[in-house]
Amino acid sequence: MKKVCIFFGGASTEHDISVITAMQLAKNIKDRYEIEKIYIGLDNNFYLATNINDIKYFSDKSKIKLKRLIVIDNAIYLKGFCLKKYCEIFVAINCCHGGIGENGDLAGFFAVNKIRHIGCDALSAHICMDKSLTKELVSDIAPTISGILVNKDNFLQSKNLIENELNDELIVKPNSLGSSIGVKACDRTNYAEQIEAIFLLNDNALVENRIVNMLEYNQACYRSKDKVVLSAIENPIKETEILSFDEKYMKSNKGKRTDRVIPAKITKKLKDTLDSYTTKIYKKLNLNGVVRIDYIYDIDNKILYFNEVNTIPGSMAFYLFEPIGIDYISLIDDLIDNAQPIKKFSYFNSSVLSNKLL
Repeated sequence: MKKVCIFFGGASTEHDISVITAMQLAKNIKDRYEIEKIYIGLDNNFYLATNINDIKYFSDKSKIKLKRLIVIDNAIYLKGFCLKKYCEIFVAINCCHGGIGENGDLAGFFAVNKIRHIGCDALSAHICMDKSLTKELVSDIAPTISGILVNKDNFLQSKNLIENELNDELIVKPNSLGSSIGVKACDRTNYAEQIEAIFLLNDNALVENRIVNMLEYNQACYRSKDKVVLSAIENPIKETEILSFDEKYMKSNKGKRTDRVIPAKITKKLKDTLDSYTTKIYKKLNLNGVVRIDYIYDIDNKILYFNEVNTIPGSMAFYLFEPIGIDYISLIDDLIDNAQPIKKFSYFNSSVLSNKLL
């Protein structure tokens, strides 16, 4: 069987969700692939967790006792008195939500160490982690909601822009975190307080106009050879004004929330628009692996807005492919077949070092 290494965890606000995604994946493909589970601790070091099958093991981080390992040139080595080669990696599956897993750092590590992996390359992942930048890049494909990027250095100047250029109803969110962490519906009286709270988690806050009467739609996709495979479209049903972390995960049932409508009850015209936006955004940002693209629909003005790209969606977004006839195993098989190839680095031999320039 092929050796598949599942990377999960990491120093991220979404660490625990990553554990769930990885364990769920391992359980579903264990009879088809030879699996190694590589846990990335809160110190961002690698540890061997192949024999751990219970997510509760990771609930108390102070009690985690795993063997440290090192990854070099497409192989895993156990760290001890001397390095001992443990196994080679056929393909890596990145299940690290947020942090180094989603910001491109881990993808860059895979590239340098000649590891085929499922997911975006370093550049595309880094771009999508930056909500403001992603909106700028796709604004020629889909409408985007007006917003202002705020950091500690431009906080005072940004307050003037926000109060002069944006509406009274606002959404304040971290510019590069996921799972609705730090996202809050605000108005003129409390948006500044929320920005300061975000600065404890993230260097930048994004303040946007809030669409009060709206619906959310999400669609996943992945590349299979030269084709972009589109999932069913979901309509998350939220109890609060903002779909919270608890609603996303604490009320879930093995990744299948009951508060979703799949497929979303939408017109053919809106479905065609979503399909078109998702395909064009995926291609323009040069994405790879399974991603989920989230949208906001303005009911009053009948406008579909691009919201953000999630390059490592929870549960591999498998539940969005099941309605179109792609089961979990078939999804993973296709993702492995279309994993990122080993990156080739260019070099040419010049004569510049033979010259006495210093």
